[in-house]
Amino acid sequence: MMTELSVIFGEKTPTANPVFYRSYSQRTPTGRESFAEVSKRTIRGLQELGNLLDEEVALITKMQIQLKTLPSGRWLWIGGTPWVKNPKNYSGAYNCTSTNIEDLRSIALLMDLAMMGSGTGAVLEPEYINKLPPVQTKLKVQVVGEIGDIEPNHRQEHTTLIEDGGVWILTVGDSREGWVDAYYELINLSMNKFENPTLNVLVDVRNVRPTGEPLKGFGGIANPVKLVDLFYRVSAILNKANGRQLNSVELCLLIGEAASTIVAGNLRRSAGMRQAPFSDLLFADSKTNLWEEYEPGNWRIDPERDALRMANHSRVCHQKPTRDECIEAVRQQYYSGEGAIQWAGEAVARASCDLIPDKETKRDFLKAYNQGRAKQWISDRHPSMPQLELDHRVQRYGLNPCGK
Repeated sequence: MMTELSVIFGEKTPTANPVFYRSYSQRTPTGRESFAEVSKRTIRGLQELGNLLDEEVALITKMQIQLKTLPSGRWLWIGGTPWVKNPKNYSGAYNCTSTNIEDLRSIALLMDLAMMGSGTGAVLEPEYINKLPPVQTKLKVQVVGEIGDIEPNHRQEHTTLIEDGGVWILTVGDSREGWVDAYYELINLSMNKFENPTLNVLVDVRNVRPTGEPLKGFGGIANPVKLVDLFYRVSAILNKANGRQLNSVELCLLIGEAASTIVAGNLRRSAGMRQAPFSDLLFADSKTNLWEEYEPGNWRIDPERDALRMANHSRVCHQKPTRDECIEAVRQQYYSGEGAIQWAGEAVARASCDLIPDKETKRDFLKAYNQGRAKQWISDRHPSMPQLELDHRVQRYGLNPCGK
């Protein structure tokens, strides 16, 4: 039987049907959207977002129906829906994001973005992660109740944290914000100093909707099968770092545990990118021997580093890498799949192509970047540029976590 998608995409693309209905077709009162309905919804959303002219809409429609161009995958899923018009959900329209990890909110933000389906990039440079507070208190976590114990009309939407007789009760709210806030509050507890060096924390998950229940607004269904384990694993990472700041690999694990908990409405797993400086050897070797062959043909992963699988790791070079460094990186990629290196100067130059119009100017800029003078180079040529923009431009080396 010929389906709509076999006609549109061709019979030689048999995976088009499951991928389309899994990742891009919204549920409606009458069933799943067709490709024509998805196109109509997403183009209407673009028209409203960009105040497009009729002729522009006609061109986009023609190109999309002919499969010559499509919006981002995230926009195909959520574009034109009431959900994405809410300012707190805007990032759900983007395939990929990148954030400097410099405070606890930036860590929680990555979980929030992943729950919206966006790929998450984390820049773990010392100038950022050294701003994080040290872990000062150990956590003794116990999860209480069963997911879905509380009926839908009595559930608590937002997360709350209260202290009762020396015990901290963290009640997880039944919402995206509820999950993110519970994750944040647990980390925040460990980084505050209390009279008691160890806190007893009860995590109440009874308000969380069970697996298979619909997600309102975003679409898809709930999938909290790893949520309970998240609180135990996060507290274990934090407890090991008690008395000091988290290092880059521990931050990768912390972020990775949240990512592994999330399947965005059971539709898209989190894609991740972690970037740390070339000199960070702990980060460089973090995935070495991640897998072990315990008997011929059978492999197992290091359980304490399992969450590192959730992201690609790239080493950022702020000085142009040598030939030998590039060869070593490729060799490491051959053995472990990791070890990618990035020449940040090239990335910043491309991201500021409006200031660097030709090859000669680019060579001059890269020379300045290699000498640590990139910001001064831009400032000398554009003295009226605001400091905020200047700082932002030299940070433009965040990588695409979805397309590496």
